[in-house]
Amino acid sequence: MDRVVVGLDGSAASTAALRWAVTVGEQAGWPVRALWAWKYPATAILPVGPSTLPSAEEVERTLGDQGRTLLDETLGDRARIVTLQVARGPAATVLLRAVEEGARMVVVGSRGLGGFEGMLLGSVSRHVAEHATCPVTVVHGGLPDVPERLERIVVGIDGSEGAQRALRFAGDLAARTGANLLVAGAASPGDLVQREHDLPHVDLEVQRELLWGWTASLREAGIEHDIAALEGDARIVLPDLASEHEADVLIVGSRGLGPVGKLLLGSVAASLIRHAGMPVTIVPSGA
Repeated sequence: MDRVVVGLDGSAASTAALRWAVTVGEQAGWPVRALWAWKYPATAILPVGPSTLPSAEEVERTLGDQGRTLLDETLGDRARIVTLQVARGPAATVLLRAVEEGARMVVVGSRGLGGFEGMLLGSVSRHVAEHATCPVTVVHGGLPDVPERLERIVVGIDGSEGAQRALRFAGDLAARTGANLLVAGAASPGDLVQREHDLPHVDLEVQRELLWGWTASLREAGIEHDIAALEGDARIVLPDLASEHEADVLIVGSRGLGPVGKLLLGSVAASLIRHAGMPVTIVPSGA
């Protein structure tokens, strides 16, 4: 089923993720399913004397009330497209189970209520980004604004199979939402994409020719787009470009042409979900 699944836990990041998910869901025509996962604590300090934990029914009733209040206060009338589900279990497990039941995209906040404040990415968002079989969007809670409409999409590609999957998803999202699409390719001297041309530096004209070839599927589908050839480390120049164009989302494949095949996320994807100043969508190899 084409729907957006978003994780909730009451944190600022999850609230920003909720607002972003609803923005995309409304435009794309995808219903939104908000999941609030919970579990009993593994350890607890109990007072002296008899003490009992609330029943599962009590917990789910309480969280359901909190969730509905959060939806109404955050979304107003837009809450109509959101279905709230409270589910028992670790948050990452609950979200990944929802993916198996059918999801077009999962949206998570960069950090929830648990863990260590100094970390740039929480364990739940990292685990979901690494293991989900559908695109995962990570939204940072520090974003000043979440747009009411998706207006600009930037997708980074490098000629790999993973990049082509990211391009297909970005093209479909642009077609569904009417957002402007900018396709960018970044290269540094010595990158794989340049070696076939035996150049000691990045020739941006060659890079543009490569981008033209890689985007043939968009032209065949009639999806309007622009291209941008960049020189430099993709982890730096892609978010800079997205910021310059005030992009509402930056999309990349989970793995590109990098040399380390054992990693669940490539270096570009892993860096962007931690450091980029806008929502980042990771498209997995199986999407």
